[in-house]
Amino acid sequence: MNNVEEMKYEEAFERLEAIIDRMDAASVPLDELMQLYEEGAALAKHCEKLLKSYEAKLVLLSGAAEEPSGDADTNDEEAPF
Repeated sequence: MNNVEEMKYEEAFERLEAIIDRMDAASVPLDELMQLYEEGAALAKHCEKLLKSYEAKLVLLSGAAEEPSGDADTNDEEAPF
């Protein structure tokens, strides 16, 4: 297993899918299932962390793009779209 914290999202997600496929096999010993579960949990947490980071960047970028130009227009009418 690579260091999970250093994995890119796609790499971590691909490994997580492989773990799920392996765990679905009926002949996996319990010890291996536990190891796979632990690795999968770490990968899922890492993927969630990366997605939240990407989402925060998108919100920041979209918010910066939508900032008012400095006009003091306080028109309360709704936008047509």
